[in-house]
Amino acid sequence: MQDQDIEKDVRSILGRKSIIELTPIVIKKKDLSDKICYFFDTDDNASPFDINMAYDAGFDIVIPISKMTADQVAKLVQDATFSRKPRAPTTFFIGGSDVKEGEKIAKEVVKSLVPPFECPVIIDPRGSHTTASAVVAMTIDVADKLHGMKDLKGKKVVIFGAGPVARIAAILGAKIGCNVFLIETWEKSNEEFVNNLAEELTAEAGNEATKIRGVFAPSMEDRVELSKDVDILWSLAAAGVEILSEKAMMKLEGKKIVVDINLVPPYGIDGIKPKHYNEEIYPNIFGIGALALGRLKSNSEAEILKEAANTNGLKIFDYNYALSVAKKLLNK
Repeated sequence: MQDQDIEKDVRSILGRKSIIELTPIVIKKKDLSDKICYFFDTDDNASPFDINMAYDAGFDIVIPISKMTADQVAKLVQDATFSRKPRAPTTFFIGGSDVKEGEKIAKEVVKSLVPPFECPVIIDPRGSHTTASAVVAMTIDVADKLHGMKDLKGKKVVIFGAGPVARIAAILGAKIGCNVFLIETWEKSNEEFVNNLAEELTAEAGNEATKIRGVFAPSMEDRVELSKDVDILWSLAAAGVEILSEKAMMKLEGKKIVVDINLVPPYGIDGIKPKHYNEEIYPNIFGIGALALGRLKSNSEAEILKEAANTNGLKIFDYNYALSVAKKLLNK
């Protein structure tokens, strides 16, 4: 009789509605959309360097489009974004040797992005933004930590070369308050060209930047004269072109930090080797070579690509951002 009562009680309890409501567990699925990088390159062949960097940074798919021009941007960008869900992991990377066209392409990309399909944009034509940023960041770092120069504001900086890297370095130098001289060394150029270029770059640097001065100096004698009273010298001309010979360097006096991005002999500055990092190449003249800079440039580009791959919505990765990344890497 007792067992029957227990069974009756159990059936009664089980038949009742529980006062505890079970809340269903919703598992949010991870977004498995492919990370796609569209690489717009102005050259005949898209750079394998940047393509490899993008894959190594975590993109699942890298789509190179060569011979890119600004008039093609709107259709390509909108086809690429409208075909994916809003805030899908899509990135546009602008590269190539034609810096002016690259700048136009970048503006058109940003202009063509329509909410809510906005996405990151990386601007680094032929590595000019990341390379110039590495030059400036490493100069600031070495000047501060190894030479007691806490601030480069007011320091005279001579930049040899008027190509993509030199132009971005000039803008960044002016933005941090240096007295910047952009020196055109190519004998087939002229004073008018470099003066006009300096004015354009000063305007881009902004109202708070210092004025960039352009100088035409095709001869070794002219370059020596310009370099005598400088604090910092950046050799950013074309590969395989000697800017200052040993004889010319021996004529310079006073403490100087000299940076050379040339990895192809003859180097831009005679006496600097690619592996040099703050090496005293002449009395009181300290050199930084291409390999030391190259590591920082590559690491900066990798960091930018990784961040872009994991960014939703519009974010511009240009020379300003590249400089901040290079500084951060040097302070790690």
